[in-house]
Amino acid sequence: MRLMAFILVAALSGAQAPPNDEIAAAPTANRELIELVGGNSVSGSVIKEDDKKLFVDIGLTIIQIPLNSVISRRQISATGEELERPDVETIYQIGPGIPLPLQEAESRARRSVVRVLAGGGLGSGFIISDDGLVITNVHVVEGERDIQITVYLDDAVGGARKQQIENVEIVALNPFLDLALLRIPDASKLPLKSVKFAAAGSLDRSQKVFAVGTPRGFERTVSEGIISDPYRSFEGQVYIQTTTPINPGNSGGALFNEAGEVIGVTNMKILQSEGLNFAIPLDQVKFFIDRREAFLFDESQPNTGVRYIPPPRKNQPGD
Repeated sequence: MRLMAFILVAALSGAQAPPNDEIAAAPTANRELIELVGGNSVSGSVIKEDDKKLFVDIGLTIIQIPLNSVISRRQISATGEELERPDVETIYQIGPGIPLPLQEAESRARRSVVRVLAGGGLGSGFIISDDGLVITNVHVVEGERDIQITVYLDDAVGGARKQQIENVEIVALNPFLDLALLRIPDASKLPLKSVKFAAAGSLDRSQKVFAVGTPRGFERTVSEGIISDPYRSFEGQVYIQTTTPINPGNSGGALFNEAGEVIGVTNMKILQSEGLNFAIPLDQVKFFIDRREAFLFDESQPNTGVRYIPPPRKNQPGD
């Protein structure tokens, strides 16, 4: 059946079908997640490719994908988890994407969320690795050196206890993306719980999501909503638009899917409006983490980041 389906597709396109043994030998475990223009994605085994197309075995049939429609390709396991890239030191984990009851998903997510106190400002963050790396927003810690983090650790009776951590290190900053990477000192002495990231291409309109943060100082507050638009262009950047309530103190916290996996970082809302809230998409967060060495914080240059040179003034009549 799969061979017949491929022959039909190949005949329509003028492509030559591979021999029977090539299809039979296609490894089902060697799967890729292929992100496409427009926000869609396909997962399957690439059994052949040329300079114009990919031939992808998706299980029921074999399809052709034009290369000019492909944004990225990533190796995934048979269960859909992203595999470690050999050229990148991956410090985060990709979740299986299995939806959970809200209470269970929220319970898992809350263990990884932290409160960030920088100077007089208050924000949120989340732990991405067991060695104490934390993601938050640049605008939460910008211009500050005295940064404290409050973590929430499991206690012996199944509850949680707070512990405030001093002397938190700034590892990397990207003001353009509004992302900061912090490090908790002596993290190996603490039973930290790190988040899992969602697989690529897992965003849909009307998808249920929730945020956990510290709005107005109310710690570990959960708010629920949906994705209004997964690719909203705003001031030259792409954001996830969501109805999930976001307030001062939520900045730097995580936006989670129904599996309790991170899909973005909450960072702003439109004032004097309802339901117009935004989060930095996960692909930008991963880009920042994977290339963190390019954004390392330099204490001798507190204004690390891009400074744009203003264009020359247009001559006015009579000048």
